[in-house]
Amino acid sequence: MSDWNPSLYLKFEEGRNKPIYDLIAHIPVMQPKRIIDIGCGPGNSTAPLAKMYPGVEIIGIDSSPSMIAKAKKEYPDMEWMVFDANRDLSDFGSFELVFTNSVLHWLPDHERLLPRLFGLLSENGVFAAQIPYFLGTPIYEPLYALIQNEKWDKYFLNKQPTTYRDIGFYYDILSSHFSEFDLWTTKYTHVLHARSDMMEWYKPTAFKALTDQLDTEELKELFLSDVWPIVNDLYHPQKDGKYLFRFEHFFFVARRTE
Repeated sequence: MSDWNPSLYLKFEEGRNKPIYDLIAHIPVMQPKRIIDIGCGPGNSTAPLAKMYPGVEIIGIDSSPSMIAKAKKEYPDMEWMVFDANRDLSDFGSFELVFTNSVLHWLPDHERLLPRLFGLLSENGVFAAQIPYFLGTPIYEPLYALIQNEKWDKYFLNKQPTTYRDIGFYYDILSSHFSEFDLWTTKYTHVLHARSDMMEWYKPTAFKALTDQLDTEELKELFLSDVWPIVNDLYHPQKDGKYLFRFEHFFFVARRTE
């Protein structure tokens, strides 16, 4: 996958940050000594943690060099590292808080991944995660019908590049590892100024996972031009000309108890 674009990702920073603050608000009262933010991106999830827990050692890791470079520039006093969460993280040691926002769906094999990440928790440690549920958005079904049509099918070898499971799957994993946990979903309504903002929202995330499979910029632009009629059909202006963009997110918070 090509590197991420921090500027494009942060174009809708306020909307993208809402789930971060909601997840932090559900973390039980604690006094952590060490925190790791897995998939920290440009630091927009790590910075609120630093504010919540001043003076605590916090490590932000992300597989994207450009995201880490942005985080280092914006928050030079914090610890950042380019590191792929698919790799073994045990050398980082243990943490009282393991935090991961909008990352797990980019990683495969959750049956093995999550227990491995749970292993980072110290005694009484808390694991807090948020996953945007793209499958629940109106665009999902027509988008994936598009990539399977005669025009595009040959280009997309991986038609489901992200990992999503239903809430029951995560309940079963959590209940087998924790006696104390909470899981919930929240549907956010973002107010956007133009229909084209829908495209801009998805370009650095869901669309990126697809366009990265296309070899040329011309193909990428052609594909996005074919996506535009779908967006045009699905989203319609309110009386004031703005657009309501609804997006569901799945959360869970679990505490390790001995």
